[in-house]
Amino acid sequence: MEESIYQIAEKISKLYREAYDVYLPLVEDVCSRVVSEDELSHLLDYLLDFACDEKILELYKKVCRRYLYVYPGCIKSYIEVYREMWEDKDSYSLGFS
Repeated sequence: MEESIYQIAEKISKLYREAYDVYLPLVEDVCSRVVSEDELSHLLDYLLDFACDEKILELYKKVCRRYLYVYPGCIKSYIEVYREMWEDKDSYSLGFS
């Protein structure tokens, strides 16, 4: 039986809600202490996969802002990767500039 577009959209929406519920405590933890660049990169990699969702993008931005001056090269590269992956070529609305 074929799924309707509505059913598929509902499943995707549910996946993003579940991802947010999983990543929120991880982001809160990482932002409450200083982590290694490797740990930071792992979290940003995971968040990046879901960063087209507005709520998860806010988590991504929160982590980037928290660590901008601790690991500036790392954060700069993750902002560039986000832009390449999710933004239109003519738009830079992420708010990091």
